[in-house]
Amino acid sequence: SPVALDYSGHRNGGSVERAARTPGFDGNALQCDGGSVFLHQNRSLGELQKFTVACRVKTDLADQDNRWIVNCVFSRNLCGGFRLGLLGGKPCFQVPQTEWSHHLIGREPLPVGKWVHLAATFDGTTMRLYMHGTESGTMPRPGALLPTNGRLVLGNYEVGHLSYFKGLLDDVRIYRRVLSPEEIRSDATTLPK
Repeated sequence: SPVALDYSGHRNGGSVERAARTPGFDGNALQCDGGSVFLHQNRSLGELQKFTVACRVKTDLADQDNRWIVNCVFSRNLCGGFRLGLLGGKPCFQVPQTEWSHHLIGREPLPVGKWVHLAATFDGTTMRLYMHGTESGTMPRPGALLPTNGRLVLGNYEVGHLSYFKGLLDDVRIYRRVLSPEEIRSDATTLPK
C-alpha cells in the first residue's frame, strides 16, 4: 500500500515514498534505505509544545552520521519543530531555537543488529533523550517551540534526501504530553504482541 496508517485514530497517516515494508518489531516495519513516509501538513503536529516522540529502530550499519529518523525541521523553517536521528553514530534529538542549535546527543552509540527503543521529550524547559528506556542525555532549552506547518518525514530528513536512516523503523509515536521516565521504560520493555 502507498499509505502508512495512523493507528491512534487522529488520521495522521502519510504517503510511503520509495520505501519498502518488511517484518518489523510488531507487524511490518518501514525499510528506510533512501525511502520515507511523508505526512502532509497537519495542524496538530505543527502546534506541538510539550511532547514525546518515540520509535523502534534496527540497523546493521554502525556510525551513521547526520541521519534522520523522525523530522519536522526543514530548510524553510530551521528554527521550528523537532527531529530525532543519529549524529556520530549516537542518537540525537533537536529542538532548535536558532538554526542548527540545541542538538542533544546521547552518551552511547546506537547498538546494531537488534531492535532499539528511542524516545525523546520536551517539557518547555528541558530536552531529554532515552535509549532502551534509560535516560542518555538532557539539555536545557527554555522557551516555546516555533510553530511549523505540520509536515513530518519518517526515515529521512526530507523525501529523497541523502540524509536518510539506513535500517528499519517501526512503532513511531508522538504524544502531546511528556511521558514520565517510568512510562518510557515500560514502553521500551514491552514485547511484541
